[in-house]
Amino acid sequence: MTKEEKFANEMSELLFQMRTEDLNGLMIFINNTEQIPVDFIDKIINDPVHFPQIKKRIYATLLEAVKSKPSDYINEKGNFHYTHKIYDHAHIVDSYIQEMYNETQTKCLYICTHCNSDNVQVKAWVKPNQGNLYVDEIEGDELGWCDDCNLTSEIQTAKLKKNAKVLGFQVIGEDGTKEEGEIHPHMDASFCIYSLEQARAMLDDNNNGDEQWQLLTIWSGDVEEPTFMFEGDPREPLTMKASENTNGLF
Repeated sequence: MTKEEKFANEMSELLFQMRTEDLNGLMIFINNTEQIPVDFIDKIINDPVHFPQIKKRIYATLLEAVKSKPSDYINEKGNFHYTHKIYDHAHIVDSYIQEMYNETQTKCLYICTHCNSDNVQVKAWVKPNQGNLYVDEIEGDELGWCDDCNLTSEIQTAKLKKNAKVLGFQVIGEDGTKEEGEIHPHMDASFCIYSLEQARAMLDDNNNGDEQWQLLTIWSGDVEEPTFMFEGDPREPLTMKASENTNGLF
């Protein structure tokens, strides 16, 4: 173990202890408005199951800081020592608690039942003489439009994790026409995620005979250790550099 690693390890233990003591009985604010209940915070900082993961995160960020700018943590004798800058790393405890709290929270979204996208349109009652002021949705009519798969589709509400977001897209065999889990031939692997532009290029490819394929929206947590085949927003047009990753489709 190097002296940097030893120092980061010692400080991770100290910072964890200091921050959990500071948080005892206090609330954490999210976006300056929402508060994480005190009992939830106390549950996390008093449950040994979470201790190794929190300390590991503190250790990793502190070690990176020490290696990148060691002069901030070395005294006049050339030894690593505690400084006021080190305590900033203790707030990783807060971010970990926020992450755990968000895992327990949900949000309700309208979802396309064909591709699982939230980029949808639904029918609604509006007041046309008042700037199309929204009144209510049209109950009993679940047919709407999906802007991602460009199809009339059944739109239904679904509960997702609060921090869930669209990571990208895949192209898979359409229900009933392909084997379960089969991916498009132009996909490199089942863990690869593509932009909407790349996925649509696969869907438009007419070199697959009568095979039927459909778009699949990938949300955070759907694919373990995903490999991104693009850069930036999954729904934005690709740059030339990013588009070169897609097996000659562009």
